[in-house]
Amino acid sequence: MLFETADTAEPSGQGLSTSPLLQNLNPEQFAAVTLPATHALILAGAGSGKTRVLTTRIAWLMQTGQVSPGGILAVTFTNKAAKEMMARLSAMLPVNVRGMWIGTFHGLCNRFLRAHYKLANLPQGFQILDTQDQLSAVKRLCKQFNIDDERFPPKQLVWFIAACKEDGQRAKDVQVRDEEGRKKVEIYALYEEQCQREGVVDFGELMLRSYELLRDNVPVREHYQRRFRHILIDEFQDTNKLQYAWIKMLAGQGEEATRGSAPMPGGSVVAVGDDDQSIYAFRGARVGNMADFVREFNVTHQIKLERNYRSFGNILDSANQLISHNNNRLGKNLRTEAGPGEPVRVYESTSDFAEAQWFVDEVRQLIR
Repeated sequence: MLFETADTAEPSGQGLSTSPLLQNLNPEQFAAVTLPATHALILAGAGSGKTRVLTTRIAWLMQTGQVSPGGILAVTFTNKAAKEMMARLSAMLPVNVRGMWIGTFHGLCNRFLRAHYKLANLPQGFQILDTQDQLSAVKRLCKQFNIDDERFPPKQLVWFIAACKEDGQRAKDVQVRDEEGRKKVEIYALYEEQCQREGVVDFGELMLRSYELLRDNVPVREHYQRRFRHILIDEFQDTNKLQYAWIKMLAGQGEEATRGSAPMPGGSVVAVGDDDQSIYAFRGARVGNMADFVREFNVTHQIKLERNYRSFGNILDSANQLISHNNNRLGKNLRTEAGPGEPVRVYESTSDFAEAQWFVDEVRQLIR
């Protein structure tokens, strides 16, 4: 897998050397911000300024007239990150960022379904269930249908339903292997019916129903493929199967995304992520989405952000050495110009409580 350096990246757009937006970027950040309008993977190490790169790229695309504010879709993983991005954009350009499509997967899908609630078969004022609401709904269902909550604990049923939705599966799509699995699928189906009847959706449903509407409604799909000319995804290593399928649908990639009489060419996708920071496999994240993206989108522009602005050299050297033992890495080595810093100490505690106590003692000593 080949990665560009700042020297090999193609310049694109206008005003590369004169725009104040591009001042104080390091060479790798500059190359990432000024990428041409094509699919790209930015492998961004911890503390390498990826939020700055994403925000500056959006501002640069608008400043150079390559896209209007309405033609950008930027996906973050937390509401805090989305707010930070919008605040930075407001400081960079005189543009109303509140109307832009910048937010989390769930926030953007909520906005999408509010706009198309009839097509999504939802009431106009549909309510969103949080985790506790969802658990209460499953408990109510178990009581109504006399389901043994010791054999089928409600919390585990919630996890099962969420995992199915993250895989893009309705109850009818789930493969049943045994009697326990059959019962769980039956409960999933009952839960779906109850939510539809009551006009409520959980977080997984926001994603799944948005994806299904894009997949099944050609005019809606082509409208958004035409609209979003630049799609930027943060924390790409944390995306799950359904989220990646949703991105492909909007970008016009794959057989399902191009069905119709006049399939639309999708916009460019810039994915920013770090396979070394993939820690959410337990909740459905697929670090393999990064390699799939490179292959399926025929990505030719790949840039590594390896200069770290957060830590000293000794910490980075230790982290680089430790992570080097991981298999199937895309590969990078963080570096810094901040000097070596203090030597790294290793402390092994006897328990989680002892570890917490040691940490508190260290903090107390540091603030004396």
